[in-house]
Amino acid sequence: MDPARDASPPPAVRRDCRILEGDFLREDVRELVLEEPLTIAASGRTVTRLTYTPGDEENLAIGFLLTEGMISSMSDVRTVSFCADNGNAVRVEPAEGADVPRRIEERLSAPDSPTPSDAIIQDIGERIPPFRKPPGRLEPTALFELMDLMQERQDLFRRTGCTHAAALGTIRNGKLTAESVIVREDIGRHNALDKAVGQALRAGLDLGQCLLALSSRAGFQMIAKAAFAGISDVAAVGAASALGARLADRLDMFLAGFVRNGTATVYSGADALTEQP
Repeated sequence: MDPARDASPPPAVRRDCRILEGDFLREDVRELVLEEPLTIAASGRTVTRLTYTPGDEENLAIGFLLTEGMISSMSDVRTVSFCADNGNAVRVEPAEGADVPRRIEERLSAPDSPTPSDAIIQDIGERIPPFRKPPGRLEPTALFELMDLMQERQDLFRRTGCTHAAALGTIRNGKLTAESVIVREDIGRHNALDKAVGQALRAGLDLGQCLLALSSRAGFQMIAKAAFAGISDVAAVGAASALGARLADRLDMFLAGFVRNGTATVYSGADALTEQP
């Protein structure tokens, strides 16, 4: 598997439009990000259908399976292939002996009935043990450096104003290793996260040593996806939700929001930051 093979920049199309300025309409051209359906199948079953920004299909599929708890590592995967004929589809074949079919069955057979928030937190807490990472593992500058790198690489957003991004970077001795940083964009914030996670996993990054940056809010689903991927430290441009912050507390995660202009709101795990003089 070649992690770079499906990493081409997501496409956009040009469209004629009119710009309203006061009471005057003028002709112009704008770029619109493409949005297409995608089917992800694993172990002979369709596990999800979603809409996404074309590009990084194989990374998206691998990241989705990891962040949804259907695989635990690349050792669970035998092959992954994307086919655009007759509809976009990614097919993942589990490695021999991998426990993937059972995990998929459990995930797909989960009841659709409403679940109280306390039960959701308890369920995730029973499936993922607390991270219990050492304190002082992050220098505050790492948060802002990763956020800046993510924003610098959001080319599609600058062109269209219509995408989210997620960035992953390895932390060593509290500092961000800039050469390790992976940034992915997509019209969906969950897809952007899954694309970045899939690329990192296939490239051999240790997700347990990574900091995750999000261009979106830090809602429950984003925190749960990070946790299933083994990522304990999350920084977001937007706010955390109450349920997302509760899950971060339960799993001993570091969670910060409003990370911008040298400031941040730390909701959980403040002891992860190094003491500053």
